[in-house]
Amino acid sequence: MPKTLMRAAPAGTQPDPGDAPTTPFTARSNQNSIQWPTEQEIRRVSEQLARIQQAGIRSEANGDYFKSGDLAYQMQEIIRATAELSKKGQCARQ
Repeated sequence: MPKTLMRAAPAGTQPDPGDAPTTPFTARSNQNSIQWPTEQEIRRVSEQLARIQQAGIRSEANGDYFKSGDLAYQMQEIIRATAELSKKGQCARQ
C-alpha cells in the first residue's frame, strides 16, 4: 500500500491549542439551555398561517379539495396544539 504524505497546514491556519475549550459543554455555558422563540418569530408564523389560509381558500374555490382539506386539517391541528399550550401556560401560573 502506498503511504500518503501528510502536509503541514500553512502558517497561521492551525488552531491554537490554548484556545480550545476544556470540555465540549463550554460553548453552551453562556446561553440558556431553553431557547424561546422571539416575538418577531411568533408574529412571522402568524402571518404565514394567514397566507396559508388564503391559499387554502383559493384552492377550495378552484376545486382542489384535497389540498384545501389538508391545509384546513393542518391548521386545525395547530389551533388545537396552541389551545393545549395555553392551558399548560395557565396551569404553570397557578
